[in-house]
Amino acid sequence: MTPPERVLLVDDDPNVLKAYERRLRRRFDVETALCSEEGVTAVNFLGPFAVIVSDMTMPREDGAGFLARMLELSPDSIRIMLTGNADQATAVKAVNVARVFRFLNKPCQADELELAIQDGIDEHRRLRAERELMAQTVHGVVSMLTHVLSLVNPSAFGRATRLRSLAREVADAIEIADPWELEIAASLSQLGAVTMTDALLQKLGREDPLTDAEQILVSQQYRIAADLIGEAPRLESIARAVVLQSDDESPTESDSVNVRRNASLLAVVLEFDHLTTDRGLPRADALHQIVSHAPNSAEIAIEALQKVVARHDTRRSMEVTLADLRDGMYLVEDVETTSGIVLVARGHEVTASLRGRLTSYGATHDLKLPIPVLVAADMADKIAAQRIGV
Repeated sequence: MTPPERVLLVDDDPNVLKAYERRLRRRFDVETALCSEEGVTAVNFLGPFAVIVSDMTMPREDGAGFLARMLELSPDSIRIMLTGNADQATAVKAVNVARVFRFLNKPCQADELELAIQDGIDEHRRLRAERELMAQTVHGVVSMLTHVLSLVNPSAFGRATRLRSLAREVADAIEIADPWELEIAASLSQLGAVTMTDALLQKLGREDPLTDAEQILVSQQYRIAADLIGEAPRLESIARAVVLQSDDESPTESDSVNVRRNASLLAVVLEFDHLTTDRGLPRADALHQIVSHAPNSAEIAIEALQKVVARHDTRRSMEVTLADLRDGMYLVEDVETTSGIVLVARGHEVTASLRGRLTSYGATHDLKLPIPVLVAADMADKIAAQRIGV
């Protein structure tokens, strides 16, 4: 049996709260609060709530102000306001500031409130279903785009995979609450490579001189990627973070804080991967070079990268067979066949899919073994113990 939806009632009149609670608890899971601060505490420690109902007139903070805070703290909750002062100014403030779903005039009968709460719950469920469907759609679009990239330009796909892994580490280092936008921006930033040949990508990696036509292609790569990303639903902010990697683009006042932050982090991730993978610099040297010319606006990005490099400094180098590869290892050198064909570039994080591909390929082709990797100390100890039969 599905548990009842949770509802929060906030009113400074304890008698009103008790009367409503007696009626509503038969149908809903009800919590009450006597002021806005109690309401905030309830949301922080007892939430989430499908519906939050607040009186307009309360001491210290009115209902519009409280529900505006709820919009930040609990954006998925549907907000309903009780008011005995249904003038235009009150309505405008509540709608503009708190995005109230419904107004109810006081005194409000319990059955009227019950119906309004049920409507709010229905709206909450509808919006949740829409978000889940949209999330599935976005995931499908991202998977499709990365799959196309893997078919059209495998080397760019390899870089995209490395970038996403590094972006995840950077986000974790500064505890970004919802890092998916940065991860997807890092991964899809390489979509512009669909217009480039492997030869051009190799020239870029070596920093060889480019022809005029090649320079035009390179200058447009992030704009092309952003145009492709922008065609997908809900990815507009990701597209903006990517296009800001172009030399002729700069943040504007209309860009959100998240877009600016993600663009700054992405710039550092892109340069760090270029320095460590294409130019072969040690991580510490690459970090020093980035820090030496980073703008002041990149302070958070530099802090995140410093933490990531510090974590990697605690890893150990070792050589492993295909059977000893584990998720979370990092390739120190390119994985090649004995004939010199590069299968996976250095810097790549080992994943289950990568292990599967290498194992399948190794069953019919000769690979250069062992494979040099960086590995967490505890994992290195386990592998060493297994080798000696401990």
